[in-house]
Amino acid sequence: MGRRTFIKAAGAGSAASLSTLAGCLGGGNGGSKKSPMDIESWPPQDLENELVMWNWYDDWAAYAKTAFGKEFDVNITNSGFSSPNQWYSKLQGGNSEIDNISATANWVERSIENDFLHPLPVDKMPSWKNVTDRVKNVGTYQKEGKTYGVPESIVLYPLTYNTNHFDEAPSSWDVLWDDENKGKITMWDNSTVSCQIAALYTDQDPIDPGDFKEIEEVLKQQKPLLKTYWGDYQQGMSMFVNEEVVAGPLTMGRTYSAKFHENAPVNYTAPKEGALYTSDLFVIPKGAPHPMASLQFIDWASKKKHAAKLFTEMGYMPAVNIDEQLSQEQREFTNWPDSWKLVFQKQLSQEVRDKYSEIWTAVKSA
Repeated sequence: MGRRTFIKAAGAGSAASLSTLAGCLGGGNGGSKKSPMDIESWPPQDLENELVMWNWYDDWAAYAKTAFGKEFDVNITNSGFSSPNQWYSKLQGGNSEIDNISATANWVERSIENDFLHPLPVDKMPSWKNVTDRVKNVGTYQKEGKTYGVPESIVLYPLTYNTNHFDEAPSSWDVLWDDENKGKITMWDNSTVSCQIAALYTDQDPIDPGDFKEIEEVLKQQKPLLKTYWGDYQQGMSMFVNEEVVAGPLTMGRTYSAKFHENAPVNYTAPKEGALYTSDLFVIPKGAPHPMASLQFIDWASKKKHAAKLFTEMGYMPAVNIDEQLSQEQREFTNWPDSWKLVFQKQLSQEVRDKYSEIWTAVKSA
């Protein structure tokens, strides 16, 4: 029974039954008492008419608000965010507001450990089959046989380079330590990503490195070669668009925007030492006032035509195979060769996080 039919049926009831219905739909203090695992079949029966999401893919979220809202007669509000701790702190305080979050994998792991998320009935969700094995089987968002998230995107942290400057893709991260590129390279002002790149460069495990001193040393050696560190995604992309730099870490999504939207001479690669990738996932936090609308939304967003919008709008690879939705040039851009050594960005131990933070502070102040 669709949401419109459900509301119409409720409208014929008494005032008492309408009061009961309002309580079932949630949205009041403490959120809904319903759980996504309560559904016995698809689609969810009692679809609420509101959905509050936190999704930082702003352009895609704007599309989703209109398209999903119209199809299911649901009013969506979205809060963009710049850092995951913005929504995580709300879950720590006891969520009764947020229905759906686009969450990075490591923060999903933390949320699972602290029992902040609803498990999801993926075996009943038709679009679960669309999710690629590359992220479906990583296991970081599954615990004790339960699945707590549906991958939304695959986020690669590659080496981006200027195709006019390089005849072919650089084969190693050592291009960022090459004196010949002095003043024409950049690094991300991010303690974790930059320290992990240095770990790869020195042939260490970026998740659990063995020599923090070496990581700090090479980052200090690199610093005089850099044009600058970038801290804002737009700043990083603009340096490549304006050809101020010829190589450096930049997300695949921003590389796509530079190439396809700004006609910049750029491409990306995974060097021989490896590159990190992670996944953003749709999750439903406990206390969500509209869990059924959130569950329906996740399945809708995982359909190929809606997932393809994430790529065409934002340049980020959806977790769904969308090859048939893309042009040949776009398919070539999204092709990750099987020969690439890719390391999934698992949650770091507290010790490693602290060490990376200490290293970055020392490097920036050197």
